[in-house]
Formats: sequence, C-alpha cells, structure tokens
Amino acid sequence: MTDHLASTERSWLLAIDSSSEQASVALFDGARVAEVTWLAGRDQTATLLGEVDRLLSLLHVGAAGVSAVAVAVGPGMFNGLRVGMSVAKGFVLGLDVPLIGISTLDVAAHPFADLELPVLAVVAAGRGRLVWAEYRPDQGGLRQSVPPRNGTIDELAAHARGLGACLVTGELSPDQEKVVRALPGVHIPPPSGRLRRASALAELAWDRFRHGDLDDAVELEPVYVHAARQSR
Repeated sequence: MTDHLASTERSWLLAIDSSSEQASVALFDGARVAEVTWLAGRDQTATLLGEVDRLLSLLHVGAAGVSAVAVAVGPGMFNGLRVGMSVAKGFVLGLDVPLIGISTLDVAAHPFADLELPVLAVVAAGRGRLVWAEYRPDQGGLRQSVPPRNGTIDELAAHARGLGACLVTGELSPDQEKVVRALPGVHIPPPSGRLRRASALAELAWDRFRHGDLDDAVELEPVYVHAARQSR
C-alpha cells in the first residue's frame, strides 16, 4: 500500500539548524517529521544546502510543499549561523513563505520540557568555552529564567551546583561531561539524548506558525557567540 507522505499538497515546515559544528534539518507537518542530522564541522557552506535538497528529495517534496521555514538563530558560531540564515532566507524569499527564528538554546532545552526540573541548555562556544541558559518548567513548556551566559565549564558547574537538582543538556566535550556528572543532584542525558535536533526546532516553530507569530525576513539576524550576553 502506498503511503502518500510525499504528497506535495501537504504543508511542510522546513527547519534548519547550523548553529555549531553539529547541523540538522527537518521537515514537519504538525504530526510527522523527517530529519537529517550530521557532524558538519566547519563545512556548513559545502554541506547544508545539499542536505536540505536530499531531505526534500527523500520525501518527494517540491517547492509547493513548503509552507514555512524555521531557522535556529543562535547563539552559535559565526560561519554556521551565517550559512543557515542565508539558506533559510533564500527559501523564504524565493517561495514567498513565512520565516520563524528560534533560539538555539531553546531548541536544546525543548525535549526536556516535561521533566519538571530546571534545565541548563548548552552550546559549544569554541576554545573550551560554553554558552548556556537556564530554563524553568512553565505551563507545560519551558521558560528561560536566566539569560544566556558565556563562560567556562567551571562557571557552568557552579551555576548547576547552585540549582541543586537540575538537568544539563547540549554540547559538552568528554572532559566537560565528567565535570558535570560529578555534581550531586545534576542529571545529564547520554550523548544521543543531548543531540540538538531540527525536529525540536520544527515543533517550536510550528506552534508560532499556527498562531501567526512570524519574523521579518529582512530584519531577522543571527546571535553570535560574542553577543551571547545580549542574546534574545
């Protein structure tokens, strides 16, 4: 029996996250999701658009099937965010569809909204530094309770220690993970559970898309790591 998942009459949201050396793209229709996640390193310029095209081809989705585009806006690395924003705006302007920008840290925290614990979501900032924000459970979701900070693993550990029971997720090196795991009351998912995925970005953006909460494709700009303290 043929599954008409590939029908171009279906409305798909295309989600793009290239905030760091880990990249991910997804298609989401409000119920079903298809996703490609890979270690892009610093080659987003060479790989991102090709992976978007591959995902669209896998589902046989053409331009008429994309009804909105979501992009992770950072904080993150300059090159990755620049490429992701450029690809997202290219689709938006070419297809005349809405654009929704979502914080990269919101994407990292989103899968843990039901745990009823404070969440520290982390993005690698290079040279051993990290950008993280604190989230608290709020009406079935998560609310950012402390704005992003750019610091060392020791500073992140001190923040987590002050919270007591909490969960830390996102990009941590093996040595950084050891520091976090040594903290009493602090939970950390395995690497597969901490993987930032465009499917989470798509879910967050879909809710905004449904409610008409859209961004201006001309004015939307990335939030780079050096601006993390002023991040949205």
